[in-house]
Amino acid sequence: MMGEKLVEDEAVGFVLSVLKRAGRPLTTREVQEEADRRLIRCPDSTPVFLNKLRLNGVIKGEYSKERKAWIWWVES
Repeated sequence: MMGEKLVEDEAVGFVLSVLKRAGRPLTTREVQEEADRRLIRCPDSTPVFLNKLRLNGVIKGEYSKERKAWIWWVES
């Protein structure tokens, strides 16, 4: 399932809206599943794109030992 590929700004808006609506940190897989549900794709692979946003200070992210996955969130 391919879906619509978002341009950078749209993808940033998508990720921010998903994380804000969740109200809790989401794993990479949870963000990917939401993108799949909406039939959209980030400009890069989801993990690469999320990490790029983290490095640019747009979102927060860290490896969670409890969830055994990277988790992502936005500061309120």
